[in-house]
Amino acid sequence: MINTIAPLTLFEMARTNLYARPFRSLCIFTLVALMGFVLFGGSLIGMSLLNGVDSLSKRLGADLLIVPQGYDQTIEGILLRSEPGAFYMDEGWVRKIAAIQGVHAVSPQLFITSLNASCCAMPVQLIGFDGTTDFVIGPWIQTALKRRLSDGEIVIGSGISGPVGSSITFFNREYRVVGRLDRTGMGFDASVFMNMDSARRAAQDYQVQGGPVPPPEQSVSSILVSTTPDYSPRNVYDRIQQTFGYGDSGIVPVLSKNIIHTVADGLHSLIGFIILLAFMLWIGAILVISLLFSLTLGERLQEFGIFRVIGITKKRLIFLILTESALVSLAGSLTGMIGVLLILLPFKTLISEIIRMPYVLPSPGAWALLLFLSLFLSCIIGPLASLYPAVKMSKMEVYTVIRRNGL
Repeated sequence: MINTIAPLTLFEMARTNLYARPFRSLCIFTLVALMGFVLFGGSLIGMSLLNGVDSLSKRLGADLLIVPQGYDQTIEGILLRSEPGAFYMDEGWVRKIAAIQGVHAVSPQLFITSLNASCCAMPVQLIGFDGTTDFVIGPWIQTALKRRLSDGEIVIGSGISGPVGSSITFFNREYRVVGRLDRTGMGFDASVFMNMDSARRAAQDYQVQGGPVPPPEQSVSSILVSTTPDYSPRNVYDRIQQTFGYGDSGIVPVLSKNIIHTVADGLHSLIGFIILLAFMLWIGAILVISLLFSLTLGERLQEFGIFRVIGITKKRLIFLILTESALVSLAGSLTGMIGVLLILLPFKTLISEIIRMPYVLPSPGAWALLLFLSLFLSCIIGPLASLYPAVKMSKMEVYTVIRRNGL
């Protein structure tokens, strides 16, 4: 019986060569892993921020927000960064704002800050809204609850613990959780929504415990304003300022688009930096890997001379070098992307807090697209960088190689 030895494949030869040169292989592996991490991680963060801005524009809903003077920055903190706040103005402003020409609809909200709740280890924003006039929050929470909220019922944001059907205590009063909202990447994730009657009762409980709340039946925190098609939000903004005076009335209108633009401006700067960093790193990785292959050209001349003597063609020699670089690039890319998943997924809430912008992870389809593109760009680094050295090696004549290496 004759034993046959399976021919040494290009893949096996490339794998053996990588193990034979661990330092070079490790250098390439590290560079590509870093590239994969930056490409995939940067793309994922960038898309999550874009999703956050889109979520913000959909959830704001109103064209204008009316808040007490001096609290225009506070309302941004509540909406964008989960920074609980409590501020109040007289409920009579609802009627006054509704009378402004160009205003289509108004709806009040009441904010209470819970400093101690059974669900949370940090302050929670309680938001009361009027179900009869609301045109922003009500339609949104219909995704979690297909009816209006009753007294004593709450819908909680995604960042608040507690299953649907459980109870949460605020100011020594229990409220039943009847719905949980999807993650928005906004301050709403750390908010609790209730109808206005429940909110006023919570405000009274808060006042009994020493909270700085005026008589609840006379107070609102903000007024959502929708404008008619004939008037732009800016026109109505100017009319409110002219009617009630610039800074003398005790209230200030806030354009919703200004909040979105504030986020978008910061977002564009951050994404621009990520793209620039990824591009510079990608070019740098190609140059460094190409240099590594070029530096090892001399020590591999004898190896490639032997390959040529035993009959390996120039074309196959090029494919061998490209296969080596492709294998180590693939391993490095996958490692870098796994690193992204291990960091960004478990710590997405912390990342959102650090960035201080709306942050919503993309859909599974977008995940797959980002993964494919990042893997492709990372994997071609090695073959691109090794192409020139590979062609240069293959063009050397066998006789020259043998004489240079004393064979």
